[in-house]
Amino acid sequence: MSTTTTMTVEPTWGHGLNLSSGQRDPVYDLLTPFDKMPTKMTGRTVWTKEELAADPDRWIHHWTAEEIQHVESAIHQVEKQNLSLAKVDRSTFVLPSTVASTLTNIRDELINGIGVTVLRGLPVYNWTTRQASIAYLGIGSYIGRRVSQNRMSHMLGHVKDLDEGKEVNGEGRLYRTHNAQPYHTDDADVVGLLCLHKAMHGGESQVVSTHNIYNVLREERPDVLKELCMPHWFYDRKGEISDGDEEVMRVPGYYYYKDRLSMKWDSYYVGALQRFWEKGLLPTYTDAQREAIAVTEEMARKLSFEMMLEQGDIQFVTNTHNLHARSAYQDANDSEKKRWLQRLWLATSEEEGGWPLPFADSKYEKRGGVQICCYGYNQASSLENWHSLTLGSLRAQMDDLLDMSKDSIVDIVG
Repeated sequence: MSTTTTMTVEPTWGHGLNLSSGQRDPVYDLLTPFDKMPTKMTGRTVWTKEELAADPDRWIHHWTAEEIQHVESAIHQVEKQNLSLAKVDRSTFVLPSTVASTLTNIRDELINGIGVTVLRGLPVYNWTTRQASIAYLGIGSYIGRRVSQNRMSHMLGHVKDLDEGKEVNGEGRLYRTHNAQPYHTDDADVVGLLCLHKAMHGGESQVVSTHNIYNVLREERPDVLKELCMPHWFYDRKGEISDGDEEVMRVPGYYYYKDRLSMKWDSYYVGALQRFWEKGLLPTYTDAQREAIAVTEEMARKLSFEMMLEQGDIQFVTNTHNLHARSAYQDANDSEKKRWLQRLWLATSEEEGGWPLPFADSKYEKRGGVQICCYGYNQASSLENWHSLTLGSLRAQMDDLLDMSKDSIVDIVG
């Protein structure tokens, strides 16, 4: 399997179809050597769990009654125009300048500050599922541009336990189970979660500053930090492979570019390489790499801040300088009361105030996500009635739910 050190830049990402650009190896020549990386990170991106616990107003925004009225007015305008969910954006979900300004400030704090916020108090219990989706998509459009989350180019994911159990053999996506998720970054600048229903037990959300981890490792385990900064970490694509791509990516855990320290990390994907090792396609991890995985996970647990998302909460977390995780959970037997979150992946490109990244798509407006280039498929079900289908029918239709001429709006199976 190739480990090339250069990258050809596509003239137009997504073959001219305005698709998410997908995941690629970095431009290795742009990576800063470890000995030239900062000795210590400072500023708003370095925070501790004690600081967030002591000052919840720093990361929680409580919707006012007036703001909720404006959100509901925007929902009704979308409904009045009979717009599809795919058409919900800043131009159709119009908020007054006061609310838009608040979301702009939150966006800046996500990109350049602590990188986590919770918008609390949306009355989703009074809304239909579609109305909640409209509000979520509309609010999210003030933070970033939606990018796809899976091989079917779906852009609104549903985080539910499908009891697939595939994660044990390295084939599945953990967000479709009730199991704990290890500390990781997602394949987009910002991840958003809207809580429609809490679990009966568990399901807490954890988040940690990767810049804080970096500083502690510099002080206590510089050997581990150096290992994380080497471009010898492979990530299994889990079969989500665009034309011309290989089955794995090679990316350093930490990388420094244009005065920005970013991290890409997911011990689940990093560790799901057994089938490649068995075939001799990749070198097995060294003892130093295995120790780095264990130390990073333990350091993240030690330094992380934990929160519980309440019904109606929207959580946004940056993936450039935070890791996030989730505790295992137990659902109620009543299917109407099972844990249910909606997920967005959002791009904040370099051209739109986001961080510069050592990747060829850094300035592309829909950078990141999962981009698969294949054509000729039609969606088997209307995006507007997905919530009325049974779980069995959803699974049966998974392979048919492809419409690659555009990024689809909803993942009905997650």
